[in-house]
Amino acid sequence: MIDYTSLRVWHSSQRFFLKVHELSCHSFFIREFYLKNQLLRAALSIHLNIAEGSGRGRDKEFGYFLRISRGSLDEIMSLLYILEKLQPGVFRTPELIEDAKTLKISLNALLSKTNASEKRKQHSVKKLANIHDPTSS
Repeated sequence: MIDYTSLRVWHSSQRFFLKVHELSCHSFFIREFYLKNQLLRAALSIHLNIAEGSGRGRDKEFGYFLRISRGSLDEIMSLLYILEKLQPGVFRTPELIEDAKTLKISLNALLSKTNASEKRKQHSVKKLANIHDPTSS
């Protein structure tokens, strides 16, 4: 099991959430509360799914939660593009989109590492099963 607080991506997702939260305090969101709500829920989902997945104790499950985090990140990026169309130049959307892209690279790297670890474990289990099964050749 991985301690999520030791993961750089978890800390990065926390910083990203705080930036999104700061953006959501803009007066624009008084009228457009549904956008604020969706933006904050998706941003928090990234952070929380990293933590939840790491606590599951299995690489396969951790990978599942990392993919959910990545989907929430794509959702935020899409919302940021919409915000830029609705209020051009009002928000720091280009900066946040770059932060999101960087976070996505980190999530993808951790997901690749997790998938590779899962495959190694599966290969080891198959190898061990073949050793103990005299009928397998």
